[in-house]
Amino acid sequence: MSSFPYAALKRVLAASVLLALPLIANAQAGNDSQDWVDLAVHNFGAPINTMWAEGELSFADDGTMVFCSARQDMAVAPGDPKDLYIANFNQETGSWDTPVNMGLPINAAPATDDDPLRLGDDREPWITADGNTIYFKSDRLATTSPRNNNDVFVINKQRDGSWSEPELVGYPISTNEGDEHCPAILNDGETLCFASRRAGGYGGSDIWCASPDGNGGWQNPVNQGPNINTAAEEFHFSQDENGTVYFTSARPGGYGGMDIYSAVQLGENEWGEARNLGPLVNTAAADMCPALPPGGKTITWFSTRQDNSLGNIDIFWTNKSNISAEN
Repeated sequence: MSSFPYAALKRVLAASVLLALPLIANAQAGNDSQDWVDLAVHNFGAPINTMWAEGELSFADDGTMVFCSARQDMAVAPGDPKDLYIANFNQETGSWDTPVNMGLPINAAPATDDDPLRLGDDREPWITADGNTIYFKSDRLATTSPRNNNDVFVINKQRDGSWSEPELVGYPISTNEGDEHCPAILNDGETLCFASRRAGGYGGSDIWCASPDGNGGWQNPVNQGPNINTAAEEFHFSQDENGTVYFTSARPGGYGGMDIYSAVQLGENEWGEARNLGPLVNTAAADMCPALPPGGKTITWFSTRQDNSLGNIDIFWTNKSNISAEN
């Protein structure tokens, strides 16, 4: 395994969280003195990435990161497929503190005696900008008949800093047929988007979005249409401050496996043509689940790519200024 300059990575990410990344500012100003830090795809490094598989992640405005990992040294139960972890950003060190497993009952232990689909798989966390709410998908209520592998759950931060017990985000978000997953809140702070295989879509998992109904629930979700959804798999919406969404798709014409695409918002539930982020981000491996750190200058995702890997599936990042939007 090649040596990786984690100190440089930490300095750049720290500056991004503090909304002051001079290297990116220079690049956007047309400065020709960009170096490898500006232009490269970087492994997120320790203590986030490990020898086990790390996956979906998101950030609060203060840099708090939630993500999932298959690491077994901190799992709530042996053989747990994925657990949710949280890591606070430390401005003094310019990095994230050691991640903490969010523990029981947020992470469910396997319950295959109740149903063979209940493996204890908790992943795809989405933390709101204020850091007080986390949505995620879990198989804790999975059923073999009718077959339903996943539902969406929510937890809220309490006054003492602890987290509430998970609550099912019920119908019309979670259903008995849709395998709902990959929840995310758009930058309006209230629209909940998620992936579902429910009837009425274009095939596979489609991305749907719902607005609050004013009574603590949700209006009927709206399919995000043919510029976003195809007969292939689409999931994991992340929207930046300019309204552009980044998402995962297995549609034909990519670089292989899953690729990350972007689309510009034209109106409510209306999007421009999806564009592949290009070969810096997308590879012949599976490149998935984009997330946007505070500051708006960088983009993160996880990938099965083996170059610069810490041993399994890792989280990566690059400057948004490096993205090429391809048809």
